[in-house]
Amino acid sequence: MAELNFSNLSKQFDGVPALQDINAQIASGEFVALLGPSGCGKTTLLRLTAGFEQPSAGTIDLGGQTVAGERQFVPPEDREIGIVFQSYALWPHKSVAANVAYPLEVRRVPRAERQNRVSEALTLTGLSDFADRMPSQLSGGQRQRVALARCLVFDPRAVLLDEPLANLDLALRASMHDVFSMFHRRTKATMLYVTHDQGEALALADRVAVMQAGKIRQFAAPETLYREPVDCFVAGFVGDGAVVPVRRTGRVDGHQPVVNVFGQDVRARSATTEPSHVSIRPESITLRDDAAIRGRVISCTYLGGRFRLSLDTAGETLVAFATRRAAIGETVGIHLDDLWAFHDPDSNSLMAKSLAYA
Repeated sequence: MAELNFSNLSKQFDGVPALQDINAQIASGEFVALLGPSGCGKTTLLRLTAGFEQPSAGTIDLGGQTVAGERQFVPPEDREIGIVFQSYALWPHKSVAANVAYPLEVRRVPRAERQNRVSEALTLTGLSDFADRMPSQLSGGQRQRVALARCLVFDPRAVLLDEPLANLDLALRASMHDVFSMFHRRTKATMLYVTHDQGEALALADRVAVMQAGKIRQFAAPETLYREPVDCFVAGFVGDGAVVPVRRTGRVDGHQPVVNVFGQDVRARSATTEPSHVSIRPESITLRDDAAIRGRVISCTYLGGRFRLSLDTAGETLVAFATRRAAIGETVGIHLDDLWAFHDPDSNSLMAKSLAYA
């Protein structure tokens, strides 16, 4: 497996920027997800990595080798990169085993070695009993595993996955999460996974790059994105909850700044002394009758074991969890704790886009 680096990478189509100065380092064996709304540039970044497009500027290094850059371009077939497409891209006239063997045939691997490697790949992906079946005889999840086995069989330096679960129903997508996690653990492959589904990204990846308008807004572990977003776009796009402007008080309590939210002074975690907004997650809200902040219930949804409440609070919509059903129009007390405060100089434009994508 190999380290993957992007340095000042940009791509334009007919003068319109699709990617702008992408800088990121992906460690060997790391599972990274590219997350963002349609048109943010994540698929363009994947295609540049695969070699299907050439960058307008910047470089791509794979395993210490520059595969794309000024006056240098390694064609896709020589990058030793495996690709899993959304549409599976299986040969309909070839059996499962023949589909998996195809990359080895192209590389003229001897027959005996080819059979051994195909057998190992089928065993790893749980397809040994389906070796002689045709793709039309398989379920969607089984076809996706054939595509994974075909990737695995030639020992690629990196694996690229382009929304591989988009064509599956919700139940099958959930079960395939375990398949992808198992695949990564066993192969220790460097993986770059494109998705617009934040649930997939947060569940599967070691780190997630949140993209917007051709740029990476934040590149961090899933828990960091959720608990400590850097700006309004990331806070609004990743996870449930609300992004609310605050008034600075200048006070500090236990090394944490005190901000004024909905007219109440609240202590918040922060990496800045001049926060402009707070991210309010459902876990930050406790419903208490004696709380000074009040919210009106505008929706109540049963999630199994708890209820999800949407609360109109001074014109902002907060999300909270409750153990009992609440009536629409009911007023409840809101106690805020463990908020994350941040400074976003571009809050007006980014917040509007964030809400549009949420």
